[in-house]
Amino acid sequence: MKGKGKREINKWKMENRKWKISLHTSRLTLHFSLFALCFLLCLNNPVLAKKTKVATPENQYKYQQKILRREAKENYKRSLLPQSGYMTVEEYEGLSTDIPNADKVIPPPKPPKDIKIKYVPQPTYKLTHYNNPPGSPELHILRRFKFDRQMNCTGITSPNKDIMVYPVVYYYAMSQCTAGDLFVIPLDTSLPYVERVSRANIIKRIPVPILSTDKDITEKFTFRTITPIDFSADGTKLVAKEKIGNVNDGIWKTNLWIYDFVAKQSKKIPEIREAIKFYWMNTENLVLDEKRWDIYPLGFDTDNPDRVVVSAYGYTGRKPKFLGNWSIDAQGQRAMLLSLFEPNSKISMNGFKLTQDGVVEPKVVKAEEKKENKAVKKKRKAEKKAIKQDHKKKKQALKKTLKEMKQEEHSALKQYQKQQNKSGPTGIE
Repeated sequence: MKGKGKREINKWKMENRKWKISLHTSRLTLHFSLFALCFLLCLNNPVLAKKTKVATPENQYKYQQKILRREAKENYKRSLLPQSGYMTVEEYEGLSTDIPNADKVIPPPKPPKDIKIKYVPQPTYKLTHYNNPPGSPELHILRRFKFDRQMNCTGITSPNKDIMVYPVVYYYAMSQCTAGDLFVIPLDTSLPYVERVSRANIIKRIPVPILSTDKDITEKFTFRTITPIDFSADGTKLVAKEKIGNVNDGIWKTNLWIYDFVAKQSKKIPEIREAIKFYWMNTENLVLDEKRWDIYPLGFDTDNPDRVVVSAYGYTGRKPKFLGNWSIDAQGQRAMLLSLFEPNSKISMNGFKLTQDGVVEPKVVKAEEKKENKAVKKKRKAEKKAIKQDHKKKKQALKKTLKEMKQEEHSALKQYQKQQNKSGPTGIE
């Protein structure tokens, strides 16, 4: 009896479960039927049904105007953003146009600032004679020259202070040779003398050098350098010396060069060496080619501004032997012996260079720093104000443009509707 009762209970449970499943299925069927009925009613309803758009000229014109207004808004939003690398080809070409070196603006050099140091000494400069004492200008080669492979040396400013000539030395590591050039930098004549010289930059230089040494690097350990000595009194000529030698053997000889800024020509003056050799051969029967000797260009003669003075010395191993002061004109003619006993001659000093005069006092530096900070804050405020005004103008311009576009659209549609009303349904009046 017990087993029979359990079977009846299980049978009743199964029937109850089947009844619940059938009830749930019937409910889902009813809901789906109602949803389908509503959907069909919506499709048949002309109000609720989605209207298909017809591509009429009026709709096309409205769409075009909508796109133009959207582009105007996008351009306005893009103009408010900072400049980035995402731009059109025309914008990139406009920003990447090359600026000539003469038009480039170079900011003035600023002294370094260190938070830990309360006072950083700021040097002051003045203009002094470049060729003082006469014949003393030399190239000061630093240790890093062999690592940098190039070095810009101290330049000389013309008497009119309108150009600067500076030497450049190159190092060729493979053959351990050196060579050199002389370049010209035009100066900004609108600035004061000291400032125009201190702000001279190699980016403004004339690309073609006025004087150059031989660039042959086949001979190892050979050095060739060229050094400006001085300008003439009128600034139209420049005298320079070219040193040729060997690192392990010293200087072999010095050549005299003159550059004419009016004719824009350079001239080597070997006649002065030939005149010295000829004189000592005829007077003392001394063959200088068999000895070690050299010349030292001193500059232009004070009494004869067109003549260049040089000193000659012979090397005896101890004290150099003075071979006389000689002069020659800028054309390489009429070599003349000035003196065999007095090494000092009257030499004019015409070119200038920049030398440190002292340092600015701490009080002045602090006062200028405060003044500069105030100027920076004022500039930032002015920039922010200018940006706000610019944004305001752009927004007003956008509103005006959109208003004009809407008015134009309204008038065009109105005119189109008038034409449609005049013509019949077939487009014929």
